[in-house]
Amino acid sequence: MAALPQTIDPTLDAIDRAIEAVENAKPSRTYLGMSSIGRPCRRELWYAFRWAAPITFPAAAHKRFQDGHHGEDVQAQRLRLVDGITLHTIDPRTGQQFGFSDVGGHFRGHMDGAILGLLQAPKTYHVWEHKQVGDDKQAKLAKAKQDLGEKAALQSWDEVYYAQGVLYMHYSGMDRHYLTCASAGGRHTISVRTEAAPQVARGLIEKARTIITAPEPLERLSERPDWYQCKRCHYHGLCHEQRVAAISCRTCAHATPALDGDGRWVCERYQCSITTEQQRMACHDHLFIPALVPFAQAVDADQVANSIEYRMPDGRTFRNGRPETGCYTSWELAAADPAVLGDRVVDELRTRFDGRIVAGDAA
Repeated sequence: MAALPQTIDPTLDAIDRAIEAVENAKPSRTYLGMSSIGRPCRRELWYAFRWAAPITFPAAAHKRFQDGHHGEDVQAQRLRLVDGITLHTIDPRTGQQFGFSDVGGHFRGHMDGAILGLLQAPKTYHVWEHKQVGDDKQAKLAKAKQDLGEKAALQSWDEVYYAQGVLYMHYSGMDRHYLTCASAGGRHTISVRTEAAPQVARGLIEKARTIITAPEPLERLSERPDWYQCKRCHYHGLCHEQRVAAISCRTCAHATPALDGDGRWVCERYQCSITTEQQRMACHDHLFIPALVPFAQAVDADQVANSIEYRMPDGRTFRNGRPETGCYTSWELAAADPAVLGDRVVDELRTRFDGRIVAGDAA
């Protein structure tokens, strides 16, 4: 018997599309997060900090995120049911989550809370973090706790969560971390306690400083495009497939993160601070950081004309800059099939008709 076609509920499908439209339209965070610094690829973190490509998720992922946020609130309520437990989730000075900032305000994190009165250590304040995960991942934490002992379990189980916890202990001054880990929907919860690791925290802060101050992409985790971690990366096309980066001030050769303010960025061309809104828009003098034009090699630059010259592997040359000076704008480079850049006929048409490249079939 032939398989019957699966019935699709158009209403539920419309909900998913609406979730994607709303959530994926939200702007990228403006800082390098302590919640992500434990990720192994420095280039991935640099791309994220520089808004090098738009990040979107399917509806299923956004639902998992929402479950995590809801689960955090539910777990906080459950903890407060226990006599003797005090759980602070809001900083009274700000009315927001407890937050930490470093490296000129470009490295930030927000911890879920601070808890006192745990029955296993009633006199010690702990950083509290809650995670909502799938059954398989939760089972792996339980096994790590059993096999390695509680204090070593978190680092073995998830280095990203471990880095986050170590940093929150470092910045808060607490020397214990209490992580509650619930299955989807919060039906089953386990926990793990972890001790502070000042040396690890300092290493992570230095890692963040390196990423924030690097003028170009850092080393890849792997040179193999088919490496399992690379295949899952949001920046695979940019890193391994020679796609041009997205356009913002953060991908411009003129922009620099300042280390003397609260997450301030500076335009070196115009010697001014750049607001977040300005960064997202970019100005007409945008020039790509050369490493973000991966299909050609930068061979020359003209500061007066504000242009960078590139050479293709076949010897063709083109310039990134203002169109009135015979250059391709960054918007054109992002839209173009590399095969047309520097082509004599294309350049003649652009000049004769004051034309611009607005779309292409770039791989």
